[in-house]
Amino acid sequence: MSQLEIDEVELTKELIKIDTRNPPGDTSQAVDFLEKLFSSFKTKKYENEGKESLLVEISKGEKTLMLSSHLDTVPCGDELLNPITVNGKLYGRGSCDAKGCVASICSAVLKLEDIGVGLKVAFTADEEVGGRNGLKKVFEAEKCDAVVIGEPTGCSSINVLQACVLALDIEFEGKDGHTATRDARDGAIFKASKFITEIPDLFKSLKGNYEPYKNLFEGLGIPFVIKTWEAVFNPSIIKGGIKRNVVAPKCELSADIRFAPWISVEKVLQIFSREGLNFKVSGFLPAYGILADSVPLENDLRLLRAILDAIRSEALNPRAVFSLGVGDTRHVRKFGIPAFYFGPGGENLHSEDEFVYISELRLATKIYRKIIENFKKS
Repeated sequence: MSQLEIDEVELTKELIKIDTRNPPGDTSQAVDFLEKLFSSFKTKKYENEGKESLLVEISKGEKTLMLSSHLDTVPCGDELLNPITVNGKLYGRGSCDAKGCVASICSAVLKLEDIGVGLKVAFTADEEVGGRNGLKKVFEAEKCDAVVIGEPTGCSSINVLQACVLALDIEFEGKDGHTATRDARDGAIFKASKFITEIPDLFKSLKGNYEPYKNLFEGLGIPFVIKTWEAVFNPSIIKGGIKRNVVAPKCELSADIRFAPWISVEKVLQIFSREGLNFKVSGFLPAYGILADSVPLENDLRLLRAILDAIRSEALNPRAVFSLGVGDTRHVRKFGIPAFYFGPGGENLHSEDEFVYISELRLATKIYRKIIENFKKS
């Protein structure tokens, strides 16, 4: 596939065929494929713990924009490495998350002429397990003035804000005894089960004051959209019991908790302050995004306007989105540098019927190209 013949749909198909399932997260074949595609440009490989990423320098300038997306995918059966096109949808592992984004970025930058601004593209490893061996490694060495990260937002949406993530280990206490003499409802497993069935609805009903976000985006002429909920509780792992005929005295639960930055950690932890329950925080990731971290607002707005105008140039009505998902923006924004998510949309990411809309692949290519042009003027 030559640079002049690059087609985002065919490129997505070729990338799907390359196994980058994580674990183990081996992206070397995909990096080699893309390195050949960008053979006329200056390229550099970054490797950490056996996981490879590729940096391509498209052009130099006084200020530099980076377009980035990840090559690794979540696990799947081998059959999902065979791309299938049906009714305007391209199916296959990574079609939506995020090899379609990679393909649209490639198509956008390989057709550019007279760029007039610094431009780098980064195709990274490890995003599905935190990005420590991917964009984190690359960006520490290749800092730019702004970054657009390819994720399947859909071409009319910009993901401007991501959730706080709290990893909580919870221990339930109960009374033990023989099944024949101790009521199972006194045991820790029953108490954990009751808790698990009650808490998700409580989290989904958690609300906070997001007026500052709403007002900011309304001032820019776009709506602010909360994609699913403001908070969510996932009981990920549960362990308990000592013997089949013994009512369990203890039960342990590991939970993944996500919530919007306008909901306090204290408000979330209050939910777990109850008798017969002990908990400890085993991990915390703060929110990253506009108004939520150290990136100067004027810098965020400069990049945001470049993206908004690019979306509007295709007769679309843009919207700003908050999502409970997390991704690679934190590896950029922790340096005080603006970064947002944008990319071709699809549905069912991480599932067996993951797909990307072919029309979105082609539209995203045009919008990425326009973002570069707008960044030059910003």
